[in-house]
Amino acid sequence: MADYNISEEWKEDEDQNVTDETNLITDSHTSSNELRYEQPWFTGTCKVRALVAFWIFGLTNNFGYVVMLSAANDILQPNEQEIAKCKWNATTQSPHELICNPTGTGSILLADILPTLFIKFTAPFYMHRISYNLRVMVVVLFNASSFIIVALAGSQIKWLSYIGVACGSVSSGFGEITFLSMSSYYAANAISTWSSGTGAAGIFGAISYAGLTQLGLSANTSLLIMLVVPLSMALSYYLLIVRPPYIHNSWSLWSFNKINQYQELSADSQTDSNRRTTPKNDYTLLQMIKLIQPLLKFMVPLMIVYMAEYFINQALFELLYFSAACSWLSIEAQYRWYQTIYQVGVFISRSSVNCFTFKHLWILPLLQIVNLTILTNQVIYHYMPESHGIWIVFALILFEGCLGGLGYVQTFYQISHQVKDEHREFSLGIASVADSTGITITAFLSILAHNNICGLGITWK
Repeated sequence: MADYNISEEWKEDEDQNVTDETNLITDSHTSSNELRYEQPWFTGTCKVRALVAFWIFGLTNNFGYVVMLSAANDILQPNEQEIAKCKWNATTQSPHELICNPTGTGSILLADILPTLFIKFTAPFYMHRISYNLRVMVVVLFNASSFIIVALAGSQIKWLSYIGVACGSVSSGFGEITFLSMSSYYAANAISTWSSGTGAAGIFGAISYAGLTQLGLSANTSLLIMLVVPLSMALSYYLLIVRPPYIHNSWSLWSFNKINQYQELSADSQTDSNRRTTPKNDYTLLQMIKLIQPLLKFMVPLMIVYMAEYFINQALFELLYFSAACSWLSIEAQYRWYQTIYQVGVFISRSSVNCFTFKHLWILPLLQIVNLTILTNQVIYHYMPESHGIWIVFALILFEGCLGGLGYVQTFYQISHQVKDEHREFSLGIASVADSTGITITAFLSILAHNNICGLGITWK
């Protein structure tokens, strides 16, 4: 393989592309895109292996994130010292008085998202210099560390549990930007299978944790069993998927060509049109800003959708319980199954992109805000009937998950189809900042909301 050096003419073309922000968006695929997909690693068995691998990447990358949120209520259960200090004991409270943990589950969300947000904001400045081999290894190691640390710490050593949750956040954030960027080298279906996998992570993560604890296993044992997840990710990347030879695959941390870090497919077959589909990665700060501007129409609706849904999940779920259902589903179990039903909705909608596309992205945050309003009023005024109100909430939570999943998959699907080839890798990576920004803002808001709602002394008949 010979190193590929871009000609002066091509570099001038690149500068022109990023100077005019309108050049980022294209209405149709170019013929060069089609030529790229005719290469052997985009067809036949290799294509199937790639699509299966991306589904597993989505599953394993988001699995730990989902499990940590599902386990949040268990992690925050007060230990003996906290009960003595705060005189907190749910058994002494009236079944018609709002029961609160000393700390809201928003604190777990904060530990689960802040490292991710930091990575996504800083990644454009260094990520393209790190080979995919090393990126995936980092993801796998932090993923495994998260399960081990939280399992060993439990609810007794909370500061160590927060560190474990943060390790999972590093893994998820590093993994999302890595695999979304990597998908730009494969057929467009890679985005849909990745999204479906992330949706499946929600279902399998929430159900596996809720199911194992419901069967009588401790939270610690359940988390250790889930170490099979990072192992599956490693096997899928290093053994299953076929990687094109021009992907940055070395094991050297900073080895790359500043003009173009990718290699030719072969000295004879590299045509001018093929070269022009090679992703560009070395952007100046000004160029990055100009490339981000036309992406805002995708990123802002996604951010608002995530703000509304994570406020529901982390500020309201733990307070949104029904005493009448406690005979067959404890308050802790209600929280776990809320998370599970939400993830079912996410999975359904994230797997829908091959069935239909949805371009009116601003409708989704409006509907999610309606959901938020209904459920907030339920927590404060408890107006739904005790006998069957939980089923109404189940339906609303399923709808909430569908809206969130639809916002995610349709955003990245539209970007992957409308952004020019040479800017697609950067665009897919930077657009993932939108959901993490929304989640981070909501994590702070949910902690404040938890404290304020619990301070109202809410009771109901």
